[in-house]
Amino acid sequence: MAQKEYSVRLYVDAGLSQDQGVVLEKAQSHYIGTVMRRKPGDKVLLFNGRDGEWLGEIQEIKKNHSLIRPVERTRIQKNGADIELWFAPVKKTQTALIIQKATELGVSCLVPVQTMRTQADRLREDKMYLQAVEAAEQCERLSVPKIKELTKLDKVLASREADRELIFCHERRDLSDPVEVLEGVAPSNKVAILVGPEGGFTEEEREKIASCDGTHILGMGPRILRAETAVVSALTLFQALCGDWRRELSE
Repeated sequence: MAQKEYSVRLYVDAGLSQDQGVVLEKAQSHYIGTVMRRKPGDKVLLFNGRDGEWLGEIQEIKKNHSLIRPVERTRIQKNGADIELWFAPVKKTQTALIIQKATELGVSCLVPVQTMRTQADRLREDKMYLQAVEAAEQCERLSVPKIKELTKLDKVLASREADRELIFCHERRDLSDPVEVLEGVAPSNKVAILVGPEGGFTEEEREKIASCDGTHILGMGPRILRAETAVVSALTLFQALCGDWRRELSE
């Protein structure tokens, strides 16, 4: 089977099971038919965050809808740890990059946080969700992260579950061994990683975050990182030392 037949991967809301047809709406029909130039009989991959990944055969492509028949399941549903990314939105392009990279790095929930120096006071959660869907389709994960509405830092801290470890990415913290810091994280599936805005947290915010129970302070190295760089760095460290990169190697 030609490799191009597997290059289309789509997230759908519908349930997935063998021979139960899935109807794609206009935007996805346009994508597979016009953009990717697929035709009836070609194969695509489907996932919905619940039923694993399925190989599907295109039955028909119309202007306003298409019909896909799931043929066989290629991967069972398998989700990673419950990792929330608490991040202060920055400029539009950089925020889109944060959403894309966090999705690729296995975040289960994106929580935009309003800090004293956060630049954005309004966000389009629907647009953020579409960006997360596109990233999930491309990176072959089996789920799409949830998107929360923009919430003030105090409220996010107050609503944190007691069993959710908090990793505070501190841009002004004296250098510390990140391995030692992350080794102190409880072997739990629930964690929140907090990254600040351009300009960083205020001293008052740093003190408030650091005083929360279950907080691990992670120094971000000898250089001041851009917000999007800090997100990628923190998530990479966590996944390599505590997360699914390590678990995948042991399985």
